[in-house]
Amino acid sequence: MSALPQYGKHLHPHKTMRAVVIDQYGGPEMLQSVTVPRPVPTRGQVLVRTRFVGVNPKDVVVRKGRFQIATGKKFPLIVGHDIAGEVVEAALGADLVEGDLVYGMINDFAGRAYAEYAAVDARQLAKAPSSIELRVAAAVPLASQTALQALRDDAQVKTGQHVLINGASGGVGVFAVQIAKILGAQVTAVCSHRNVELVAELGADRVIDYTKTELVDLKERFDVIFDVFGNYRFDKLEHLLTPRGTYVHTVPSARIVKDVAKTLIRRKRAKLVIVKSRREQLDWIRQQIDTGSLRVVVDRSFALDDAAEAHRYMETKRARGKVVLEVG
Repeated sequence: MSALPQYGKHLHPHKTMRAVVIDQYGGPEMLQSVTVPRPVPTRGQVLVRTRFVGVNPKDVVVRKGRFQIATGKKFPLIVGHDIAGEVVEAALGADLVEGDLVYGMINDFAGRAYAEYAAVDARQLAKAPSSIELRVAAAVPLASQTALQALRDDAQVKTGQHVLINGASGGVGVFAVQIAKILGAQVTAVCSHRNVELVAELGADRVIDYTKTELVDLKERFDVIFDVFGNYRFDKLEHLLTPRGTYVHTVPSARIVKDVAKTLIRRKRAKLVIVKSRREQLDWIRQQIDTGSLRVVVDRSFALDDAAEAHRYMETKRARGKVVLEVG
């Protein structure tokens, strides 16, 4: 593949930055490091000097072009959502100040995180947890807020309820197990054999090795099923729900949208979590981390220029917890 043009090569160096972009949708090899114009924050935004970036399955989906209706065809496209870094400039109306160490998620569907700088709505960011490194904080926003919004907001998990989490050892899953416990639930977690010990350490009351037990054959009933992996349909797991149970899915598709619509007037509900970064939730998550109630699991780190390699690793679906890019 030929080198991409340096989009900011005619600008003053102080007005440019390094970024990983795609010029077309496709495989990991489409991710290329180039020079692009540095963003300028507008009203309500801050400019963050990005130190670390969290890598998510959503980044892979965007790179492949699965949601072009949302991401469009305007290239070069900077992907990525999770950031942790330092505020270096605050526009009028932003309630963060220069020097703040922050973490958060860029709400744009494509994102703009794989870069040295990002202009972000200040309300999508919060002060970073003080008890962990920024490298670890970058692994938190999208995955933890997905789990929190799925369990607390969509499923409205209550103390004493029984929650099943399918995909408990991945980026979202490790947060989901712990958040469900914080909310007072009894947790049954599903993962592969090599991750059983990790998931048990995170607080799961029961851990099921999916290579030995078929999920659809379980005899228990659950108030909430959180299908993090998204590899089951609602109708395949509906029989595992209690009479007023809720099934929450993470992967947008025509099928789950149809399931959500047809269960609006039924006791058993299907829901789709569409995560949005919110200051209030990031503050809550920071508190859980700093008090020791929430553990962050980082599998491995890659350099920003090795984003393609990070994506290849993500696509093996063997990551334990999160993958991080170092921007420095």
